[in-house]
Amino acid sequence: MKKINGHIVFIALILILSLFFLKSILHKDKILDNVHYINDLTFLSYNVKEALSSNQLALWTPYFYSGQPLLAIPENYMFDLNFLFIYLFRDIYLAMNLSAILYFFLAGLGMYFLVYNFIENKKAAFLSSLIYMFNGFMYSFVIGGHLNILEGYALTPFIFLFVHNALKGKDWVIYSMLAGILFALQVLSGSMILFFYSALIVGFYVAINLINKNFKGILIKSIFVGIIIIAVTLSLSAIKLLPVLEFTKISSRAVNVSFREFLGNPINIIDIPRILITNIGFSGFSAAIGIVGVILLLCSLSYYKKRIVVFSLILVIFSLLFASGSFISGIMYKIPGFDKLRHVERAMILFVFASSMLVAYGFVFLSEKLKNYQKYLRSENLLFAGIILLILAELLFLQNLPLSAKIVKTDEIKVLQHISNDKSLFRTMNLGLNEVIGHAGYNYYAQKGISEIKGGGGIWINDYVLFLSLMQQTLNSKVLGILNVKYIITDKKIEKEDIRYVDEFTACKDCAVYNAFGPYLYENKDFIPRFYIVPNAVLVVGNSQDVKKVVYSLMFQSLSSDNTVIIEGTAIKDYSQDFLNKFNVIILLSGSVDQNSIQKLKSYVSQGGTIAPDLLNGQTTLTNELLDSYFKKTNGSYVNVNVDEYLQNKVVIDMDNKEGWLVISERFAHFPGWKASLGKKNFEMFKADAVISALYLNGEKGKLVFEYKPESFRKGKIISIVAVVVIIIYLGYFVYRKIQQMKKFK
Repeated sequence: MKKINGHIVFIALILILSLFFLKSILHKDKILDNVHYINDLTFLSYNVKEALSSNQLALWTPYFYSGQPLLAIPENYMFDLNFLFIYLFRDIYLAMNLSAILYFFLAGLGMYFLVYNFIENKKAAFLSSLIYMFNGFMYSFVIGGHLNILEGYALTPFIFLFVHNALKGKDWVIYSMLAGILFALQVLSGSMILFFYSALIVGFYVAINLINKNFKGILIKSIFVGIIIIAVTLSLSAIKLLPVLEFTKISSRAVNVSFREFLGNPINIIDIPRILITNIGFSGFSAAIGIVGVILLLCSLSYYKKRIVVFSLILVIFSLLFASGSFISGIMYKIPGFDKLRHVERAMILFVFASSMLVAYGFVFLSEKLKNYQKYLRSENLLFAGIILLILAELLFLQNLPLSAKIVKTDEIKVLQHISNDKSLFRTMNLGLNEVIGHAGYNYYAQKGISEIKGGGGIWINDYVLFLSLMQQTLNSKVLGILNVKYIITDKKIEKEDIRYVDEFTACKDCAVYNAFGPYLYENKDFIPRFYIVPNAVLVVGNSQDVKKVVYSLMFQSLSSDNTVIIEGTAIKDYSQDFLNKFNVIILLSGSVDQNSIQKLKSYVSQGGTIAPDLLNGQTTLTNELLDSYFKKTNGSYVNVNVDEYLQNKVVIDMDNKEGWLVISERFAHFPGWKASLGKKNFEMFKADAVISALYLNGEKGKLVFEYKPESFRKGKIISIVAVVVIIIYLGYFVYRKIQQMKKFK
């Protein structure tokens, strides 16, 4: 406590400056005027709040992309301050604002303690904290991005501090564990971008630290420190990391980004003064530390013999080469992890981090040199105060502080208020957004329990997005019905026979997510319930790509959506005779039939089934006319199935001797982790109608339960729980040992 009391003035100043910087959100009706907060963070936070009300984690969301994993998205937080505040206060906007303020404060506090650990000069450390808090990188990227960027940014100085203490101190095990815990928190908070850059900073420092006469001893210690950090990081974050890895394998990030995407917008040498020195009047990307900051940085070069100064200078040079798209970018692109990142200009975090430390050494140098002139300057305090004022004038008072926006309440969106009176289970499609991926208003609609078929964020399923693109072009009402779309919100009037005009509502062109307001609302006449049973089923078997093409063709041209389901299959040999007999028609594509399948097909046809083309009678060509003729023979209509319970990770349906194909307008079958069971009986779910799911019922009675329990999450949870227990035990032992040592000392 005595040590903390010595720093209390500077800690208080960092807090006051944090509150001043973010004063625009110090109000219950305000939020940062940042679409990432207004849309993405609001959406995620509401899902977390809803899941917590059911004592669950928001593993899945039904509210965008017609349902998709949520916490498996790398950028989404699982555990952080925002999660904690939602749990405590159940107010998502209060949680978001408090988190932003505290993480900004922690960024300054972390750099303060890091620099003090090296220099033991509070004034120098405070100047470093100012540079780290109020630089161009903060204005142009961190505060304008998602909260996870600020979270990772705030944790980076603490991580470096603990790694340094682990490499230099006696209690290296505990410091290694603390560094691993914070690395894990970067993963759990969704700050994957800063995780990799933090790891890069640490990697550079470890390498510089090896340049020593005692190379062997330091190398051995570094290896053990690294092993502990990696083990703690991976084990604690496994609860999120394993689901992330599972999801990314089937998502748009299954392959590396292109080198062009990786480069993004490299910094331009012409803009270097604006990027490094001052960004006043400059709207582009910047990491400027101010004129005074640059002067102090240059003064720090006098300490070129100090290892930490050499390290910082190397980091500065490396960041400039990396961010400018030089040969360094090509090297970094080949490193696992970085090959999935975008925009090399973000590497300027390395410049900001290193410059913040160098500024402290520059101040120490200047203080030493000006001691002979104290009779003119009176004291070092006057120099310190003057530097603070100059830094704050340029980096704070002459800057455009983060603005706030009024929180839009869901009842203010009149079109949403209207459709929320409909208590049935349905989805919407927002045509006010031309793109399939973007801010489609789902952040507000989710708060009314309404799902959108579009979505946002930086990760999605390519096949589904392609399907939506085709559907948006055709606006096929039957296909919309299959996706449970009942209402269409748009900013333009549309003329479609099967889509009924409802009304025009109040627009809001000045709102960040303006398309949520419509103002035009239409109703789909071919709407189909979320769960229903159909009398007809078609199995399409063959090569996966061929199957997909045929299914798409049937969906948009031939399918009688209200009485038939199309199941995607593989090959006849993969199915039992009993399973094949559940279909009215089997469409045979390339690779679907071998010699052992002929007998199955003969038996299937003898039971009244139809195969297309009819290979048994010499027919080999599959034509659209042939397919149309089969679908014209379908009859009957669907039977609605009511839902008893609908939660984020669980759906319950009461089955009353129902038989036939249960069509589920959900994407359950497209993701590992969804299970369907009735009592002790498990049901296999199949991909149906290109984007939804289906299973077959044999007249079962009872509660049919769909539950999202990904094996990756189960394994990750076990690993993380074991890690937490081990860490708590060791921390307990460490504290006990310290107490015993203190008693002996007394």
